[in-house]
Amino acid sequence: MGVCNWCGSAFPLTRSTRKYCTTRCKTNACLGRKPSRIRAAEVEALHELLQAELPSAELFRERLRAIIAPHLPPIVAEGAALVPTLD
Repeated sequence: MGVCNWCGSAFPLTRSTRKYCTTRCKTNACLGRKPSRIRAAEVEALHELLQAELPSAELFRERLRAIIAPHLPPIVAEGAALVPTLD
């Protein structure tokens, strides 16, 4: 038995590469998935961010988060950064 990647129902496995129980699940599978690629506008924004001179790593992280995952809450700094020494 196999488990459908879209609806989770069990179905008889006819091929080892089969992932969906019906063709409806196969064609609708793209509707609820999160995109695994970023858009061209986001790539351009990343290139601009990499070329920019930013005063701190926290500001860089926050701008990066705003480009890649704008739905997530802002990153909160938890204090001063620890810079290890090589003594």
